[in-house]
Amino acid sequence: AVARPTPMAASPPATGSGAAAAGEGNYVECRLDSAHDLAALLAALQLKEKDQKDQRVQCESSARGLKFVAQSGAKDVVVLGWMLRSCFREYNYPGPLEELQLKIPVAPFLSCLQIFTERAVLFMRYPSGPSGELFFTLEEDGAVTECRLRTFMLDEAPIVLGSFFALGEPASVLRPSHPEVWYHALLEFVELDSPEVALHVTLRAMMGAPGSDSTAAAVVLRAQTISSDAEVELPIGAFAEFDLASEVACAGEVTHSYPLTSVLASCLRAAKDAKGVKIRFNRDGVMSNQFILRGRGQADLFCEALVSPLADFPAAAPTGGIGAKPPAAAAAAGVGGAAW
Repeated sequence: AVARPTPMAASPPATGSGAAAAGEGNYVECRLDSAHDLAALLAALQLKEKDQKDQRVQCESSARGLKFVAQSGAKDVVVLGWMLRSCFREYNYPGPLEELQLKIPVAPFLSCLQIFTERAVLFMRYPSGPSGELFFTLEEDGAVTECRLRTFMLDEAPIVLGSFFALGEPASVLRPSHPEVWYHALLEFVELDSPEVALHVTLRAMMGAPGSDSTAAAVVLRAQTISSDAEVELPIGAFAEFDLASEVACAGEVTHSYPLTSVLASCLRAAKDAKGVKIRFNRDGVMSNQFILRGRGQADLFCEALVSPLADFPAAAPTGGIGAKPPAAAAAAGVGGAAW
């Protein structure tokens, strides 16, 4: 992947019908009021792995907007991000194909997007030029930078695995009253971060009338190493929504276990900047963390991290791969966006 930022003193090159004539095929052109929005979403998809500098994310461009998918090398984590067309000042996707599929190198893309401040306006076009590069410009206070990024176009979309959270499937749903609650809970385990460490998450059914004891621990997070351990208890009063699946409510409590590194790598960055958080657990223990990220442009951004549980624990043995659809619209109930 190669990115070539070039400072310029003139305005960005003209675009539109003259630059993309009818019959040229599918392409996507878009303009963002703030390049920060795209940078923030890509940063949430950047997994902390040894090969992070070489990480690539799948990008699907369609008339609905842009969808990004990142997956860990161990296939235990999938992070999805959405920028619906309402996020853009301008968004144009003509052509006969339903979508364009490509892979984007994250590190050089982020490096270019952060050349200017968050006030920089972004124009982007793909494909561009004979090599089919991703072309974009950043403009702020009269200064302009032009970048071209080499990508990998896919002839077809990768196989989409079924969602672990199918419509109507029983799931436990948690929505903190304040989104920073989940971030600070995860932050307590940063010093224990290691591939060998497991994060145990216990969900407890609250007996008695709702609100009878707002200090009772409803969620307990625990991790332990040879030399240290950490435990965080979240009271029922910390949640605006706490709805356990019927089988969990009948059992009284359930514990799921995950690689701590996977949880922190996929959730911590998005949780820090989120204005809305919803956490879900299905019957196999797959954990979904949905985040609303505050956009500086036309609309908010959406991100979801799916973490597969450790197979060594009976309650955490998934039956297949991880896949997800964008969150359904839920303006008042929590995290979500328009159906993809």
